[in-house]
Amino acid sequence: MLESIIRPKTAEKKPWDIFIIAIIFSFIAVGFALHLFPAQASVFAIALITIMFVPLFQKIFEIEEKKDYKLHKNIFDRHKDLFFVLGAFFLGVVIAMSAIYVFFPGARSAFEMQESWYSASGRQTITGQVSASGAFWDFFVNNSEVMIMMFLLSIVFGAGAIFILAWNASVIALYVGYVINNFIRAGVSPELAYILGVPAGVGSIALHGLPEIFAYFLAAMAGGMLSVGVMREHLKGHFEKIFQDALIFLAAAELLILLAAFIEAFA
Repeated sequence: MLESIIRPKTAEKKPWDIFIIAIIFSFIAVGFALHLFPAQASVFAIALITIMFVPLFQKIFEIEEKKDYKLHKNIFDRHKDLFFVLGAFFLGVVIAMSAIYVFFPGARSAFEMQESWYSASGRQTITGQVSASGAFWDFFVNNSEVMIMMFLLSIVFGAGAIFILAWNASVIALYVGYVINNFIRAGVSPELAYILGVPAGVGSIALHGLPEIFAYFLAAMAGGMLSVGVMREHLKGHFEKIFQDALIFLAAAELLILLAAFIEAFA
């Protein structure tokens, strides 16, 4: 269905269309999840978002695999469109899920598992729990595990990392929702609180959060392109170039994880 709304090639040229569609589809996913499986809505909503977007991203990964390596010699210039599409998707889910959390209190059951990250003992990151010491190594290992999982999911399922991207977006959305509710409790109107709370919430975790999220984007791109390359090239053709791109993206992702862990532990 999504491919009939926006073509993969168009999506790469108009990432803001993906942003809008991600918002709309997130509302739809939460609505269906609450109606069909209210007790498991927090997971089912993310699963529905994934199901709706995986075919589109699979097609986009196929487009990336066909890129002319002579025309686009710089690796990041070659695949920057995919990076922006992933970013638009991620941001759209954050905006939609935070709005649902704030303006639809009856939908709070769609955030039960996300809330468990914040209610559990120990210090939290935007992607999971680490030890109370907040040691650099804890952050680095935790986030590296998430990154590797995204890479492997993308290899096995093509665009399988979309699930973890959507999950992380919902966790950040919950945190943003907390910030917005703090504004509301301080006497700010819900609408103004949302306008102020979204940039305040995102900004408060941006220093370490952005390198983490960018790392996950790169891991998803690496695994997705490698998966398509294996299927289409059968380890022949320009598979070697695809493999090199994947390794570079994976190495860059790990460096970003290292940076994020250092910032979160010592900043």
